[in-house]
Amino acid sequence: MNMVAFLFTSGNILSAMFLCWMYNREDMKEIHYEGPPAEKESEEWEKKKKVLGKLATVRTFRADVQELIQEKKVTKTSIALAEAGRREARGETRFPSESDDTHLGRIIFILVLVLAFGLGVGGYALFNTHLSSLLGKQSSTSTPTATTEDLRVNLANSPREQALADISIAFGKTYLPTGERRTIIFLTTDEQQGEHRVTPIEFFSALQEIPAPEALTISLDSTLTYQVYSSSTLSGIIVLRSRAYANTFAALLEWEPRMANQFIPILNPLYSKKRIKELRNRPFKDGQILGVAVRELSDLDGISVLAYGFIDKKTLIIAGTTDALRAMIIEKQGIK
Repeated sequence: MNMVAFLFTSGNILSAMFLCWMYNREDMKEIHYEGPPAEKESEEWEKKKKVLGKLATVRTFRADVQELIQEKKVTKTSIALAEAGRREARGETRFPSESDDTHLGRIIFILVLVLAFGLGVGGYALFNTHLSSLLGKQSSTSTPTATTEDLRVNLANSPREQALADISIAFGKTYLPTGERRTIIFLTTDEQQGEHRVTPIEFFSALQEIPAPEALTISLDSTLTYQVYSSSTLSGIIVLRSRAYANTFAALLEWEPRMANQFIPILNPLYSKKRIKELRNRPFKDGQILGVAVRELSDLDGISVLAYGFIDKKTLIIAGTTDALRAMIIEKQGIK
């Protein structure tokens, strides 16, 4: 320090400043650290880590319940009852009640089920009724009322196809127990007589594609009766009166190759048109029913589709099946 004072007094300021910096640098080297040694700090940190590692697991409601069940053999039922008791002591309901939202959701779900059930029942009823009408079946399981009353069909100004369709519709509207018959009255209209029953000539002209042989029409009386007979199926019966048995029978024999095409659509309207073509030129066979000579036509399956015969010299029966022809023979002969 005497050296420094000397330099200041002598005016060498720069040298004095250099010497002061050197002096302070030497003093700094002599500062000592008085904190704990590094080894001691490391040992304390290891102790703290051991303490932290022994901290207890955080307690939760679920953990407490599991501990009670495992260690103290407490059942879930007793826990639930204890909780219910605490809720009751606090003035609350013993068990939590459902919220309004839950009730609303349940009501909506029930309404949807009711709606779906109603739609299902309605759809089934509608579909079942529609299907029954398509198949021509009765929609009710009860026995329908027999339609034995007379049915009137007007053939005036009707083309052949329309007249055949009217007969088919009449069959569809007819229900008969086995062995019963229903009369269909065919009418026509003209300027002279007005509406009246058709004659055989008018009937054949309206319903047949090819006119009946003239020898046949002139040998017949003016009366004609048509009935629907019920056996295994519905079939038609035509009753004609002959004025000359020999002429009528001879005309029928001549007409036989074309009779299937002319009479089956009239007497068996549900018979397939395609199968009618298979009967073209198919021969009739002789037969007998209750002692009456008949002529019968069968299809390729051996099923009778047309038959005719004279009950007496004046009464000609043309029927769609031999069953129908037999029924008329029984009636006309008074057989019981």
